[in-house]
Amino acid sequence: MHRFLLLFGLLLAHLSGLSQSSRPKIGLTLSGGGAKGLSHIGVLKAIDSAGLRIDVVTGTSMGSIVGALYASGYSGKDIENIARSIDWTNLFSNRPPIELINMNEKREFSNYAIEIPVEKGKPKLFSGFIEGEEIWLRFGELFYPVHATKDFAKLPIPFACIATDAATGKAVVLKDGELVKAVRSSMAIPSVFSAVPYKGTLLIDGGVVRNFPVRDAKAMGADYVIGVNLSQGLLPADKLTSPVDMLMQIGFYKDADDFEREIKMTNLLIEPALGDFTAASFSSADSIISIGNETGRKFYPQLKHLADSLRAIYPDAVAPPNRLPRSENMILDGFELEGLTHTNEKDFEGKLGLRTGVTYSAKELTNAVRRAFGSGNYRRIAFFVISREPGHAVLRCEIVENPKTFLKLGLHFHTYSNVALISTLSTHNLLLNRSKAMVKLNWSTNPRILLKHDQAFGKQQRWGSMLSAYYERFRFPIYQDYEQVFEYTSHYAYLDLRFYKLMGTSQLTGVGLSREQVRLEPKVAPNVQFNGTLNYWNAYLYFQRNSLDLKVFPRSGSYVDFQAGMIFNQQTNFVFSTANSSISSDSLGLQFHAYQQIKLKAGKYFPLGRRWTLLAQFNNGINLNYKETYFNFYSVGGINDFIRNQVPFVGLAENQLNTGSISAILAGIQWEPVTNLVTTFRANFGYYDYISRDPKDWRILSGYAISGGYRSPLGPIEISLMYGDQSKTFLGYVNVGFTF
Repeated sequence: MHRFLLLFGLLLAHLSGLSQSSRPKIGLTLSGGGAKGLSHIGVLKAIDSAGLRIDVVTGTSMGSIVGALYASGYSGKDIENIARSIDWTNLFSNRPPIELINMNEKREFSNYAIEIPVEKGKPKLFSGFIEGEEIWLRFGELFYPVHATKDFAKLPIPFACIATDAATGKAVVLKDGELVKAVRSSMAIPSVFSAVPYKGTLLIDGGVVRNFPVRDAKAMGADYVIGVNLSQGLLPADKLTSPVDMLMQIGFYKDADDFEREIKMTNLLIEPALGDFTAASFSSADSIISIGNETGRKFYPQLKHLADSLRAIYPDAVAPPNRLPRSENMILDGFELEGLTHTNEKDFEGKLGLRTGVTYSAKELTNAVRRAFGSGNYRRIAFFVISREPGHAVLRCEIVENPKTFLKLGLHFHTYSNVALISTLSTHNLLLNRSKAMVKLNWSTNPRILLKHDQAFGKQQRWGSMLSAYYERFRFPIYQDYEQVFEYTSHYAYLDLRFYKLMGTSQLTGVGLSREQVRLEPKVAPNVQFNGTLNYWNAYLYFQRNSLDLKVFPRSGSYVDFQAGMIFNQQTNFVFSTANSSISSDSLGLQFHAYQQIKLKAGKYFPLGRRWTLLAQFNNGINLNYKETYFNFYSVGGINDFIRNQVPFVGLAENQLNTGSISAILAGIQWEPVTNLVTTFRANFGYYDYISRDPKDWRILSGYAISGGYRSPLGPIEISLMYGDQSKTFLGYVNVGFTF
């Protein structure tokens, strides 16, 4: 009886003069709802399990994303796998993954809480806080199998989505063009995501005017509409708990009137129970998907009855298997670039690293665009694959360049160095093409300043030179038997020129020459005081590698920082003084000979499932043929590596031990019970002062630390408790934000 009544309802809805042989069309409408839209997936899985054939799909905002994937041929299960694999924080950060940032730019990448674009001496504002480059790229990769389909009615399932004309406030039904652009337009929440240019106007989120586009499914020929609605109308005041909620509330006032009319046109209304979640609840993605799965199971009997009833009369009412077109690799014929002003086309193509006449996959094209975006010169690179003949393609890029200049601000606090405001003014192509320049200041009681000019060469920009100048004034405590007894002030400066070659994005090697100066002056000192300056040259070669997956508390990857060189032509000028006399370095007859220096810091992170990571590190500093202990020793101690010649060692504070040779290994376990909240246990062991000693007289170090950390918008926040076996003391340790 239930099946009969359901079929009877379908036939009544279909009494528009069609013959018995014309099968009623089933439409699917998916509403917007931000993170709550992930619950659509469970309904799609139930539809697939029931074998119900969907003939038309419409959606708005998050509903347009899920709907477009389904219309393109992805199954409900495929979409669930995609959603569960996404790093939502990275997706909305407008930053590429760190592994795609060039090695010489990784240190500065994502270091600042505030980045202000500056154009013609004034801050430049955009139409939204988030451009969502990673969203553009992920869409480009996911929709690549249907890139040649410009008429959405010719997708495996005909599709349409809704956007809003920002100029007129009217709904825009997107049925053709670039699917990536259509979906990105439909989800452009006002003031959160940047608006998308479209035929002379700007498009924003379709939910502003039509969050539940049932009428559009009817207009496309649907006789019976299954609607999945995530909107409960306007939220009460106590539910407006985030900026996204408030902006969506204001933006969707107009949709509230339209919503009731759309509901009345729905034949089967499905409303997942998501009262505890908001549009911004992407951190609860797994829970929302689970609720969607429960909802799908609840409605499965009705969907199954509908599918069986249709098949009983209409043999073609069968959902076709494997709807997703095969993703074919393409031979790249050329480029179409739109929007370049500061960058010439050859340089942009060089950043892509693609060559015409070569076959590429969707993944390779996406990563090429990520590499170009990782240069920091662009706010948006939307790419589209244009196929004019089978097996061949032109890569079309719509580019929005960043202003050439940025002011960046970050806050840092450290137990050793106290509070600091870090500011950077950076620009590119200031003096020469393919160049980047920056001035970086550390405003604190321990001031620092860095000036740097990085010049790339060649079409691929793999070769380069870097000229930098640096100065710091830092506190320098003096310890005896691990107890601080005095304090000096250290002044350190250098002028450095290096040449390098990039090997992919994760490695570089090079050579350099620097003129360096160290000056020590007493602040709180004993009766015998040391006051002096050392100038010297440092010629070196170096190798760096960084394949870490995250800038803060990585889960996988490795790093290497190796430098070997010669310290030579040392020139000294210092004095030992007491209350009654002073002795100069010349009087003492000390000679500072050339010596060799080897530094190596390496580490690897081994993921153990989703929540656990094993970490291993090796830190090494050796001065060969080194006789003097006044200036270029290694400062052993601390967790964060941010002072001159530092060799981190948990259990000791910075500078608690100074030596001419140190080798240390560290092992640790990292646990992330909740996303971005991390607990780490570390233990390390080392030998020091071993170059000039018999092995039986080598000195041993060991220490331990337990830390709690959080990945915050300011950068890492980490609080640690350390213990050293030799010092036999517990030390508290705090770091907030990125170091200079």
